[in-house]
Amino acid sequence: MEQMVSNVQKKTFLRWILDRHLLTNREIIWLLHYLMSNDQLLSLIHIVDDVTRVNRSIIIGNSAKGIQFFRYVKTTVETDDPEKAFHDLRMNQIEDVYLQLSIEAVYRSPIFYSVLEENPNSHEDIHEKYGQMAEHATDEAERTFMINRLTRAINNALDEGDQQQFYTLTKRLNTINKQMNG
Repeated sequence: MEQMVSNVQKKTFLRWILDRHLLTNREIIWLLHYLMSNDQLLSLIHIVDDVTRVNRSIIIGNSAKGIQFFRYVKTTVETDDPEKAFHDLRMNQIEDVYLQLSIEAVYRSPIFYSVLEENPNSHEDIHEKYGQMAEHATDEAERTFMINRLTRAINNALDEGDQQQFYTLTKRLNTINKQMNG
């Protein structure tokens, strides 16, 4: 099952990564900005969990020691230089590119699962593999949204001196917190 991901979704995801400062290497950041600015090229980018057996791929990640790494592979040629990858991407805007992000914070985010596509050379179905994790991440995002919304409403009730509303909302917030912890 192939998932179609729009350029808008990809840009939103890449912007999410950049806004959270998950990457510190200037050249990698620069490359992602370039990808977001070029719709033709961005349409060729497919965000996958594994780039095994694809002709053209980019892997960006953090090592166990916190050091960022970058690898660009085109058939049998491999480089760890984002600038060389940029030049090849700029010159070849026909062939698909598969992007793997090996960053722990990315895998915990619901936005990652919204742009995740299947590697065409993999036999694994991403929906089977990540369905439960995506559902958990979505539930967590929903809970966080509800808590933030209730907290703002509680603050408004306090500002307005509405004691009844304050108690009602606080009770609801406590119920959500108990469900999360219990």
